[in-house]
Amino acid sequence: MTLPERGQAQVGPQKLQLLGLAFAGADLAFEVDPTGAIRFALGAAEQIAGVGVGDIVGRDWSTLLSDSNADLLKALLVSLLPGDRRGPLRVVLKPKQAGGLGRPASLSVFRLPDNANALSCALSLGAPSKLGEFPRNRAGLLDRKTFDEATVAIMAEAGQAGTPLRLALIQLDGLTSALSALDSTGVEATRSQLAAALRLESYSGVGATEIADNRFAILRSAGTSDAKMSRRLEQICGAGVSPVTSELELDTSTPETSLRAVRYALNRYVEDGLSAVTADLGVMMERTVKDASVLRSTISASTFHLVYQPIIAVEGNCVHHFEALARFDGQDDPGATIRLAEELGMILEFDFAAAKKVVEMLSQTERSVKIAVNISAISLMTPRFADEFLKLTASKAGLRPRLLLEITETQKIDDLPKANGVLTALRNAGHPICLDDFGAGAATLEYLSRLDADFVKIDGRYIKGLATRPRDALVIKHVVGLCRELGAIAIAEMVETEEILEMVRSLGVTLGQGWHYGKPTPKPIWKMPVLSTAVLENGRRRGAVEQWG
Repeated sequence: MTLPERGQAQVGPQKLQLLGLAFAGADLAFEVDPTGAIRFALGAAEQIAGVGVGDIVGRDWSTLLSDSNADLLKALLVSLLPGDRRGPLRVVLKPKQAGGLGRPASLSVFRLPDNANALSCALSLGAPSKLGEFPRNRAGLLDRKTFDEATVAIMAEAGQAGTPLRLALIQLDGLTSALSALDSTGVEATRSQLAAALRLESYSGVGATEIADNRFAILRSAGTSDAKMSRRLEQICGAGVSPVTSELELDTSTPETSLRAVRYALNRYVEDGLSAVTADLGVMMERTVKDASVLRSTISASTFHLVYQPIIAVEGNCVHHFEALARFDGQDDPGATIRLAEELGMILEFDFAAAKKVVEMLSQTERSVKIAVNISAISLMTPRFADEFLKLTASKAGLRPRLLLEITETQKIDDLPKANGVLTALRNAGHPICLDDFGAGAATLEYLSRLDADFVKIDGRYIKGLATRPRDALVIKHVVGLCRELGAIAIAEMVETEEILEMVRSLGVTLGQGWHYGKPTPKPIWKMPVLSTAVLENGRRRGAVEQWG
């Protein structure tokens, strides 16, 4: 470190300052007052800021860092109590020249108990870890997918360093009401402060995300205080907001298993809140391992069963095909088990097991029977999927036009050209393709423009909303028209009543599915005449549609 230069703020006894600066080696060590003004500095200011160390004294510490760190610095000033330390945090230096790139750096901050009106800071060139820079939303938080990526990197680094980690789940009850009382500027400011506070509590300032409305998750080092974090969140959000937290201990020695448990826990958290997530990850891990073992045996032995729900032509009231739906013993809703299969990396094997059952059923039924099998987008994007699926039906090529692949997803498909290549190979082999749950989650208009499909199933929430949300009718009408222009056939799911049926018919929907037509049955029983191809003249490829008719 260099000696204080002329023009630098002079200090009296430096015992407190030196004690504060000694807690970490740094390229630049400095102290800031409660307003963020630098009042003492030692070190390589030239390398950090492009000016001498004396020239940074009196400046606001935010001038050392890029604007993206502003909320983080504000949070540090107001949230640290005497004896609190944060860091090393990943930050970005302000470019020395206009238009230049900011360099990564690490910042550690300590509020000495005997010097509580100041922060002792250590700033070093280079990031505090190899985590990399993850894209954030406007408030400064990671999205769900990026949080998964950050979790992988953080667990790997923490495992190497022997640092224990926790997954903290934070539910802010009353936040929606509190924000509704603010104008747009106030809402944005509150959300930015909230994001900064959560980042400050996370590992290296990296692992924080909003999982769902008012529900957040952070990865943090063990030993940090929940009570202090809750008090800070209450200060930001107001007295009407009550933070409720739950923490799960992570085993960084088994990162793959821990990551899967984290994903499973977050999915439960999104759907059911904190009440569904145990505070002891050991219990959750034990349950996950047990569930994984049961699921693996179920898939291997194909002890699950399928039921079949009809898809009907709304004009003519004729059965077109059936959808095969999985059922597991003791469960009315297979959703949780399917998600578990996805999180535990078993979904490809499950999809193949279900497809084999459907192929067997088609082999036992008359040629007019057609069945759709659900295929996860995760399976679709697995490199070996298309080849292995076509091997499954190679000896029964005549069944291919009778076996539709209904592509389902819980995560957005990132590489649409690659996905379309797989779908094209399957369609060219004779399998019709359906995009499931259009309009829900990741399934967007981009899918229609980039993915070749024969059928598009409109998400049931739009169909159910027809009776109470007139705007949904306009959306469905345009989706049906767009499908027609692209040569695909629209399917309305959740047609539960005669009233809904009349509505979807008036909107031009070709096929419908729902309890109004029939509940799933153990076998695909065709009680009505097979659908005529004349009803489906708008299909993209007439030949492919005729194979279905």
